Amino acid sequence: MSDIQKANIEPILAEIPAAASEGAADWGNPFPLAMDGITVLVLGCGAGRDAFVAGKLVGPTGRVIGIEFSEDLVKKANEIKEELGANNVEFKQGCHMTLDGLGIKSDSIDLVVANGAVSHAPDTQTQLNTIYRVLKFGGEFYMSDIFVDRRTPDDKKTDKMKELGLADALYIEDYRRACSLAGWPTIRCICTAIYKKEQPAEVADWTYFVRTMRAYKIPGILEDLCEQYYQYATYKGGIEGAPDYYDLDDHHRFMKDEPLSVCGNSCAMVEDTRVGKYFEIKGDRSVHGGPYPGCGNIPYSAADTWE
Repeated sequence: MSDIQKANIEPILAEIPAAASEGAADWGNPFPLAMDGITVLVLGCGAGRDAFVAGKLVGPTGRVIGIEFSEDLVKKANEIKEELGANNVEFKQGCHMTLDGLGIKSDSIDLVVANGAVSHAPDTQTQLNTIYRVLKFGGEFYMSDIFVDRRTPDDKKTDKMKELGLADALYIEDYRRACSLAGWPTIRCICTAIYKKEQPAEVADWTYFVRTMRAYKIPGILEDLCEQYYQYATYKGGIEGAPDYYDLDDHHRFMKDEPLSVCGNSCAMVEDTRVGKYFEIKGDRSVHGGPYPGCGNIPYSAADTWE
């Protein structure tokens, strides 16, 4: 999450009762900019904290649907909803991995938010397939979760590891492959922090990361490699809370009124999505210049820590 969005969210969180955090994972606050008026699906929302944050960010013309498996937590979320008067937020009890029987149509959602929901899903591939299916063209999947630098064998998924939320940490390369199978040929990292909380002795030499990632549903345009088409994108300003610059990911900062050379994928992510109206694009895909150098890699190191 960008520093700008963190500043936007902190006062919202302060107004939400602590009880709304029950059952919700806490790997960050995965909310992008430019959410006004859109339809948001929040997976594994617990007693509603992230859904209520999203409700404030989309405003009165937007809509938020929170999905939670626990009937008790959905009941509590609805009680808090009444307390807050959050009329643009609704909760559905069911499985966020499949969304079976919940009335969420394909190609109907602008933004899917997941805070720890992917690592908690029994089948990562099914979860990602479901998310891709319900997103509209140009829709976005924005998630924060726990990652690790290798696959975790079953004999290391101890009760202590589960208690700490590390047992099902995502191996980034497997996550990338699963995203590709679901329909996303490319994904982007927003921020990475090295996990510095308690770590059991049997995995003491492993490196865990708390990452915020984004992926856009732009079929037929996004490619599995960043390609050079000699395009430039200029942020015109206008996104609330981002008067001076817009961060697409951890290595693309668009300064207002300053053209930035971008690969075809990065261009599509700011042209063919909900932020497109805030950008001016020069160039198209008529001229190809081979791979775009140094774009799109996911880091295995970080200056920030998660403590």
